[in-house]
Amino acid sequence: MLRYESDSLGQLPIPQEAYYGIHTERGRQNFDVSGVSIGHFPQFIACLAMVKKAAALANADIGALAQPIAEAICQAADEVISGKIGADQFPVDVIQGGGCVSTHMNINEVLANRANELITGHKGYDFVHPNNHVNMGQSTNDVVPTALKLTLYSYLQDLSASLRILEGVLLSKTEELKDVVKLARTCLQDAVPITFGQSFSAYVAIVQRGLRQLAEEADACLHVPLGATAVGTGLGSRPGYLEAVYPRLREVTALAIMPEENFFDGLQNGDFFVQVSGTVKAVATGLSKMATDLRILSSGNRTGMMEIVLPPVQAGSSIMPGKINPSYPELMNQIAYQICGNDVAITMAVEGIELELNIWDSILSKCLFESCQLLIRSIPLFAHKCIKGLSVNVDICRHQAENTLALALVISVIYGYEVGVKVAKYAYENDLSIKQAAIDLGVLSPELAEELLDPVMLTDVSRSMEITNRLATLQKQKTKDSIGAIALHTRQQIFEVMLRMAWADGTLAQEELLVMEIAAEALQLQLSHEALAQALAKGIQPLTQLHTLQHTEDAAKVYLFAAWLAHVDDELAESEVALLHEIRAILQLDQAKAEALEQLAHEIKYEEAALIPQWENSPWWEQFEQLLVRVAQMPIKG
Repeated sequence: MLRYESDSLGQLPIPQEAYYGIHTERGRQNFDVSGVSIGHFPQFIACLAMVKKAAALANADIGALAQPIAEAICQAADEVISGKIGADQFPVDVIQGGGCVSTHMNINEVLANRANELITGHKGYDFVHPNNHVNMGQSTNDVVPTALKLTLYSYLQDLSASLRILEGVLLSKTEELKDVVKLARTCLQDAVPITFGQSFSAYVAIVQRGLRQLAEEADACLHVPLGATAVGTGLGSRPGYLEAVYPRLREVTALAIMPEENFFDGLQNGDFFVQVSGTVKAVATGLSKMATDLRILSSGNRTGMMEIVLPPVQAGSSIMPGKINPSYPELMNQIAYQICGNDVAITMAVEGIELELNIWDSILSKCLFESCQLLIRSIPLFAHKCIKGLSVNVDICRHQAENTLALALVISVIYGYEVGVKVAKYAYENDLSIKQAAIDLGVLSPELAEELLDPVMLTDVSRSMEITNRLATLQKQKTKDSIGAIALHTRQQIFEVMLRMAWADGTLAQEELLVMEIAAEALQLQLSHEALAQALAKGIQPLTQLHTLQHTEDAAKVYLFAAWLAHVDDELAESEVALLHEIRAILQLDQAKAEALEQLAHEIKYEEAALIPQWENSPWWEQFEQLLVRVAQMPIKG
């Protein structure tokens, strides 16, 4: 059966059982675009009804609305809140033009018809009118954003509850796997050992951070613009209404609702919705990252990473028997993509607000509500049906952690970067672990390698730092002893050669003093900053003591070092050639011996450059101490 209602545009048939009226019907016909009605979001409908109930009570309190009408509106609102009047009575599309007037008139007409029915026994507006009574002292412009924020509050509470479920599962899994070692990856390449507990602790952290941020946003949702009416002035409401409506709204909702500090701001700016969407997006993308990790770590089942096994939830292929897909992680990824898309729409809607009113509440509400709903429903599934039941392939994880070339990092911390690279290169070329390569090359004893390169130990920063510091201290002392074994006089002559090299081109660069300080410290010469400055300031000085090294192994090493210094910048200047000739003559080295030493210096430089590409471009003084040790230990005859 049909009934007919009229407005300024004409007459329309309305289903007799419908509580909505002609304004709702026009909205339904005009905006049938998304297939999703406002009734799809019952929390939003309930919040609209709560606002209407509070307004009716407030208007009755100030004597603006007759008590029987107010009571009927309140009863009708209670039926909407409880769901007795269901979603089918709210058929307006959630995406609509007209600044959400269709949404607002839908709730006004439903409450008016039902209230009229309660009083008179029939639908209609002869006793309760949707505009004059249900909408008394209100506007679409303050009612809809108020209901929107209250709905968001409810959704954020539900989303927080879902996240707390996930938090509990993750905390349990973190504890369960706290001692299970695995290999970390950076840039999808092997990194250093880590435990699953440490890895999962990062997942816990992002969930807990999301919970804190959601709590802040939820609190802000309780500041609403009800009472602003059309543009923020409150025009159209009765005296005393604003003071009465907020106590009634707190009573109806049981929430600590407060008026916006600035109603004009509340009606025309939407940055708050961008902030809420950003928080929801941050949660979604964090969970998506987690889901991607699980997909990667569970890849296989014979040729992938195979570190974890996810609970099977369905067949993974219509054609390949036995295939199992990471269905819930894939679900979370797609939900994040949708939420990111919603966030873009929200951002554009807020950017598009003009003048005194945000007219985009329909798309804002649709996107915000959908994003929250997706997470609220999916997070418990992800927690219980995926993460809770995942297991770890302990043996595979341990093997990978023990055999990664990235363990060469530990070698480099103690013995220098180039030693670490040598060990890593040897291990790679011979298909060995870093531990075995270090043993084979004599860098570590078997006992020390077992202690130092234990992947479980390396996940404990305190233990690993204690061991590496201890060994690094020993290695530093060994280096110091090696250099100290060179006769002091020889070390002094090396330094004299360096001073002459600094002046070889006739000029002194600003950084020369710093370089000389580094060299003097490495050579264990007790020279003060002032003494070095004075020595450099003297300019080119004769090598008066160099002849004392003639025909000795130290003479050859000094010349080798001088040749290396001359070649460090890849440009052998005429002045440097002349200086080398002078040094060779003083040391009484024959031409063949000098050329052989120069060739050896060249080989030392480029051997390191070939091993470590960045070595060639690094400042020579960063290489000085290590090369000094190497040259000092070479069995070179004078």
